[in-house]
Amino acid sequence: MIVLVTGASGFVGSHVARRLLTTPDVRVRAMVRGRSRAVGLEGCELIEADITQAETLKSAVAGVDVIVHAAAITGNLKEPYRGAYEKINHSGTENLTGAAALAGVKKLVVMSGLGTRPAAPGTYMATRWGMEEAIRASGIPHVILQPSVLFGSGAEFVTALSRLARRSPVLPLLGGGGIRFQPLWIEDLVTCIVLAAGTDTLNGRSIPIGGSEFATFKEVMQAICKAMGVRRLMVPLPLSVARVQARLLTAVLARPPVTPAALELFAFENATDLDAVDRNFGFHPRGFREHVAAHGLE
Repeated sequence: MIVLVTGASGFVGSHVARRLLTTPDVRVRAMVRGRSRAVGLEGCELIEADITQAETLKSAVAGVDVIVHAAAITGNLKEPYRGAYEKINHSGTENLTGAAALAGVKKLVVMSGLGTRPAAPGTYMATRWGMEEAIRASGIPHVILQPSVLFGSGAEFVTALSRLARRSPVLPLLGGGGIRFQPLWIEDLVTCIVLAAGTDTLNGRSIPIGGSEFATFKEVMQAICKAMGVRRLMVPLPLSVARVQARLLTAVLARPPVTPAALELFAFENATDLDAVDRNFGFHPRGFREHVAAHGLE
């Protein structure tokens, strides 16, 4: 079986590609925008392509059985140009599904996010919903995974918060700090992806998943500070104020600590059923605070 991993140089895609390399009877094709990005992908068949350039995708999908689609721009990243979220997440996925349908790809396993729903045009959430809609409209058997925030080696959610805790004596608790998350370990997400790719029983479903415990934003920050051995003053920050600050910081910084897109994820509880992974995938995921206490922030 040939599995194409889009976004193979990214956080999720690179973890998926490396796991698939250890899976029997699987040949891994890693799609990257440039070979200089292919660090850690030794053993994969590398192919250069870009989902925003439809003409590059024909060779990428040729002969492929399953596509794991992890090429997206996440809300924690500043939009590199106006309209990039839409062009990459929605239009890029339409390009990919079009090429996949012509190539006879048998299945799509797609990385989305918890809480994805219809949203106002121009918002980040609208582009994430558009990506899911492109998958559903493709006519190709598919599984859409909707994880909560991720933790583990290289996870930007934890990395950004730890970077802020390292630099600032005062930490803002966005929305008051009471929004619940259900952080999922990256290796548990990868296990879900591999299982979804290898079975037809989950086809046609969008599956919300999270780790084994809920943690408020404040509790996440407390766990990070404890792991770092630092004490910080935590001050509630209303989302209305945070949105103004995010717009200003995004306008002047290449890597702002928070983006307007990321704040959209604080408009709802980023959590689902605690047994979502157990029920759908047959194993029990790791807990965030347990992991951080035992292994630190990596």
